[in-house]
Amino acid sequence: MKSLLKKAAICIVAALFTLGVKAQGQDYVITTQGDSIPCTIKIPLITCGDGNYKTTENSPLVKIKHETIKEYYISKKNTLYRSVIKEGKSKPEFLLVLETGKINLYEEVTEIYVNNTVTQITKWYVSKGSDIARPLKTDDVFMSKSRKQREGEFTTLISDNNAVYAQYTSENKFSFKRIRNLVQQYNNTTSI
Repeated sequence: MKSLLKKAAICIVAALFTLGVKAQGQDYVITTQGDSIPCTIKIPLITCGDGNYKTTENSPLVKIKHETIKEYYISKKNTLYRSVIKEGKSKPEFLLVLETGKINLYEEVTEIYVNNTVTQITKWYVSKGSDIARPLKTDDVFMSKSRKQREGEFTTLISDNNAVYAQYTSENKFSFKRIRNLVQQYNNTTSI
């Protein structure tokens, strides 16, 4: 009898744990109206667009479009994508969200095929108070703005937080790791 109760208790705990894990690992989309829709997101292996989602196993696939979706989250990869307009462009694109808060930090990875080899180019963008993402840093050789211009724009973004601003100007480092750390600090503190 004790053995049977013990097995039943283990099964119940395992079932509750499984349900809890599944609830935390749910894909979702957020519509342009602000509605959050739990779903399953399918992204094509060869990325020709942003993929599709469906709300139930039997429902039809719905294309993820900028006109109807402003964000989507893929639980398996723990990644959030947001529809933003890159500075100088007129159409929005979905960019990976690295940091969100008063200042948002985004990443875009592009694959370039040259002479049968694949090269990845990573670009980081930043926004504050708008959906316009400005180029901040890249691992590519070329960027539309000079490093000095981008450093100046970043300085302007953080200048209303004296502690973060002072730390940035005293260190004089413009590495991605340092920038991300400063954005995290900025988002977690109040202006002084």
